Amino acid sequence: MAADSAPFDVAVIGAGVVGSAIARLLAQHDLSVCLLEAGRDIGAGTSKANTAILHTGFDAKPGTLEARLVARGQSLLRDYATSAGIALEATGALLVAWNDEQQARLPMLAQQAVANGYDRTALIDADDVYRREPNLARGATGGLSVPDEAIIDPWAPVFAFATEAVANGARLLRMAPVDDLSDDGEHWRLVTPRGAVRTRFVVNAAGLRADEIDRRRNVDRFTVTPRRGELIVFDKLARGLLQHIVLPVPTATTKGVLVSPTVFGNVLLGPTAEDIHDKTDTSSTRAGIDALLAQGRRIMPALVAHEVTAVYAGLRAATEYADYQIALDAPARFVTVGGIRSTGLTASMAIAEHVLALLAEGGLDARPRAQLERVRVANLGEEQPRPAFDPDCIAADPEYGRIVCHCERVSRGEIRDACASTVAPFDLDGLRRRTRVLMGRCQGFWCGANVIDLLATGGRAEPSVPARAVPPSTHYDVLIVGGGPAGLAAATALRKLGAGRVAVVDREAEPGGVARHVNHAGYGLRDLHRVMRGPAYARAWTAKAERAGVEVLTETTVTGWHGPAVDRALELTSPGSRVHVAADAIVLATGCRERPRAARLVPGSRPGGVLTTGLLQRMIEARQWVGTNAVVVGAEHVSYSAVLALRHAGVRVVAMVTEGPRHESFGAFALAARYSWQVPLFTGTRVEQIFGRNRVTGVQLSGWTRPLECDTVVFTGDWVADYELAVRAELALDPVTRAPRVDTGLRTSTAGIFAAGNLLHGAQTADVCALEGSFAAGAVASWLDGEAWPSKAIDVTPEAPFAWVSPNRFVPGQNAAPRGVFLAASAEFVRRANVVVRQGANVLWTRRRTTLVPARAIAIDDTWLENVDPEGGRVTIGTNRG
Repeated sequence: MAADSAPFDVAVIGAGVVGSAIARLLAQHDLSVCLLEAGRDIGAGTSKANTAILHTGFDAKPGTLEARLVARGQSLLRDYATSAGIALEATGALLVAWNDEQQARLPMLAQQAVANGYDRTALIDADDVYRREPNLARGATGGLSVPDEAIIDPWAPVFAFATEAVANGARLLRMAPVDDLSDDGEHWRLVTPRGAVRTRFVVNAAGLRADEIDRRRNVDRFTVTPRRGELIVFDKLARGLLQHIVLPVPTATTKGVLVSPTVFGNVLLGPTAEDIHDKTDTSSTRAGIDALLAQGRRIMPALVAHEVTAVYAGLRAATEYADYQIALDAPARFVTVGGIRSTGLTASMAIAEHVLALLAEGGLDARPRAQLERVRVANLGEEQPRPAFDPDCIAADPEYGRIVCHCERVSRGEIRDACASTVAPFDLDGLRRRTRVLMGRCQGFWCGANVIDLLATGGRAEPSVPARAVPPSTHYDVLIVGGGPAGLAAATALRKLGAGRVAVVDREAEPGGVARHVNHAGYGLRDLHRVMRGPAYARAWTAKAERAGVEVLTETTVTGWHGPAVDRALELTSPGSRVHVAADAIVLATGCRERPRAARLVPGSRPGGVLTTGLLQRMIEARQWVGTNAVVVGAEHVSYSAVLALRHAGVRVVAMVTEGPRHESFGAFALAARYSWQVPLFTGTRVEQIFGRNRVTGVQLSGWTRPLECDTVVFTGDWVADYELAVRAELALDPVTRAPRVDTGLRTSTAGIFAAGNLLHGAQTADVCALEGSFAAGAVASWLDGEAWPSKAIDVTPEAPFAWVSPNRFVPGQNAAPRGVFLAASAEFVRRANVVVRQGANVLWTRRRTTLVPARAIAIDDTWLENVDPEGGRVTIGTNRG
């Protein structure tokens, strides 16, 4: 912006939720407004990391400005959310006391609420607490009900406010930190890297930097001391554990650690409260994560058993004062808005009203505009039908049926809309907050590379296949979910066995599974009897299925069950259609994925360059830049595959790191990495912290005095089943892998539903999965021919050191397992172990002097099935360590 450009009436410094709300309200008047943001995107500072609660203000300090503005702001934002399409759920809250001291404070908090103008709290006894929240830990003494507390999309208000401001004439400048400012008595001159901005009035809503902006004009009213709050987000499958926001009894310094649902369907635990000095340090810490998990176990033990989706930290602009610091300097035509802490989201619109009144008091003539532009943003909440779930929306625009992010059900149409919006995202973080893309449990394992391309092209990449609808069939003989080797092989074998209409549903544009993205040899030896590269192997199985008459439905996502799973009907979304289909038999072959960094609870900052092997391979296939110097976390088969992929991409691997005492792969791989590729392996070592802002700069390894420099970190292995459909079907699950429990016919606990492949045992080789899929076809065909579903089965249970076994049940008299073996995986390294299969005191099978390696399942012959006593109870697989 040119220095001699026409002056604005008001410049607002800071495009967080408060600054954007102020700019929106100012732009509704006959004023020229400029909104300045130091970062790459609006709402990317304090506003992007909070507990996403719309507060009533019941517990604010009576008589404070904060108490008044929170009460007013809650009403304003609730109404605005309805008109602007912002996701909001009125869950209500329970303030829970856990001891006599906290119990004694509840009546005082109820009285404090009344003093703040809120009279709808109610004291409840412990029995009522547990009636409302039965999954809370034992020991609650009572509670206080606050029915009007709500949860809200924390990012949408910022986008709505800023978009409405721009739509009504405001100028938004991003990447424009105010480096200097001066006043000539009539106009302020704000110097930014994008040029100087002249303005009559200034509103300092710079959040963490508000005190610094004031000091640049020689005013020292307060000091911002960042208060870091760390939070943990749990998987959507934990959402059923609670119905309300569960609040602790607050202290003088913090509202404490809460457990809350989110409008996105997750569960939030946090925040911590730690005063720090660095206003840019949003790193999570080991101490913070451990403290939150300990609190989670104390509040709701079942919660911490669920997978972690994200760990993040936010900074609150705390000052030495207990109240907001909002003040007018009338002679200077300057309003400072500081000390806005965790209630800022709720109070934002009321703060804007207050600031407008102060500006008018200081001489600003603000006349309402006659014509105003209103906006609606994308509603990202789970309670509102998303485009991928709306048949009319998909029929009107097939791009809403092309689901890109499968964990969060984000379509390519939504990404396109976000990229074309008035206030468009610059980076993946901005796109995430506008669409939910990359926010899910896999953290980009499946979709990350595709999303990067879509952001670069404005979401308008050419469709990989023409738009088409899934046939609105009401019935298939067999519906197979997952187009990897297990699914394609099962479908091919079923057609050869005479099954009628067989369909494979795959969410990617081409079937074949992970092999499509792995361009090295080693595929096909046991199933296709030749050695092939991954893409050729995937094409070969696809061709076999199509020649057999299998209907392969690509770019088709199964979004859930249509009714109870026993009805065997699924909801499908594809370009051009949203339908439900039923089948006589369903085979789940959804595979597995690597556990991402967040689920491994690795603390530190959240820069770009943190990948999984799956994402790495897809990025390389898409010819995307993956870095120059990498650390590979893990030392199993896939870890060495990651090293090979990085080398082919021209990336130097500076280290492999494993917490185990040695590698978990074949000796030849380890020797090649160490001596041919010059990659050191550090055993007994863990990544303790990740450093970097926009990009990784290094990692701290345990036992090291200084960080190891790198720009890429690849987390490998640590496989987790893609089990969402199985969980939502309420199938019996293995307690360790959470995969469906299956018998030797690969039957699950629900009649007509089967499971095969790496959903059951991540991650075995592709040919093992294909052979298992072919084996499953026999049991499926028998079911189609009228064979009764077994009513009785004997469990096969692992004992230490084994962690899991698959299959984990068998039907007496059915003496064949897939490929003639049971797979069992150890949780630890064991040399010279004697593996023993027992039924009570009876030894059914043994193998002597076997080496057990955690990431390498061993095969146990199924010949022992012939020796089982049908009435003898469960079978165990363990060891006599020799």
